[in-house]
Amino acid sequence: MAHRDEVRRWAGRGTIVVMKIDTMILLPAAAVVSSALLLLAGQKRIFELIALAASVAWLALQLRLFNWPIKDVSYALVIGATLLLTGVIVYLKVTNKREVTASTVVAILGGILVVGSLGTLG
Repeated sequence: MAHRDEVRRWAGRGTIVVMKIDTMILLPAAAVVSSALLLLAGQKRIFELIALAASVAWLALQLRLFNWPIKDVSYALVIGATLLLTGVIVYLKVTNKREVTASTVVAILGGILVVGSLGTLG
């Protein structure tokens, strides 16, 4: 009720911009940002590049820019395992706080995908 009253108060003052955030986009977007930070800060960049490619693929799948080409395997399992493994490998290599945090985020998001995909197996 308070929201409607607030909209009515602001309606006479100009344009109201309402932004709707899809929560299914937040996780892959966080993975893209974290893996991009890893890529920019990393020394050896092969695992960081793999993590960035996997997170961009996850974001593109969530935005429905393309369909998963492998019908026998869930994209969540493949992308999640890739993010989990690259996140853990980078985590074990780095000492910088920023890289540790970013690799932890990548690994956790990959783990979320893997655990979520385990329910669809069988």
